[in-house]
Amino acid sequence: MDKKLLKKVAKRIKSLRKDFKYTQDDLSYHSEIARSTIGNIETAQNDVTLTKLNKIAKAFNLSLSEFLNFDN
Repeated sequence: MDKKLLKKVAKRIKSLRKDFKYTQDDLSYHSEIARSTIGNIETAQNDVTLTKLNKIAKAFNLSLSEFLNFDN
């Protein structure tokens, strides 16, 4: 994934996490992804798989397509 897209994904996750009042630990629990991995994704340091993006989307009760809608 290119760095620009990684940064958009990171920004989207941070924004949703704040909207849901989740800490990284909360998101880790709800998505079943390690907190350190969540942190790396949020800082655009890790490439992220579709499987992980789908788990994160589900943690926010969103479909993957809704999650990837960056126009909101």
